[in-house]
Amino acid sequence: MHPPSVEFINWHGRPRIPTTNVLAICDHDLLFTYFASGVEGSYHDTHVLNTCRTTETLHFPEPLSSKFYICDSGYVNKPGFMAPYRYRRYHPHEFEHNAPDNSEEFFNLIHSGLRSVIERMFGVWKNK
Repeated sequence: MHPPSVEFINWHGRPRIPTTNVLAICDHDLLFTYFASGVEGSYHDTHVLNTCRTTETLHFPEPLSSKFYICDSGYVNKPGFMAPYRYRRYHPHEFEHNAPDNSEEFFNLIHSGLRSVIERMFGVWKNK
């Protein structure tokens, strides 16, 4: 099923498939602390984040000083947002037979463990 052509014009995603983006923040108890949807189309993660941060109605909770949001590699490192090192091993299965080779890979291994909380949260949410 596809939206009527009048409504379809507003979506900037794949041809004939309406798309939207979501940005979510959750805590270690698997509770959403922030959720925004409706940034329509196929946009880079940083664009979605910047839209949420600059749109008054979305009330984005800026990270407290000395605190960080753990982000995936679609985001850039900047104050309050911590992304993994690019072009380094990241996922736990990549370390099954070989320990981290350097501090960047070790950081990525710890980072992926922390970020797994949001991945689990989306899994729980999708199953409901």
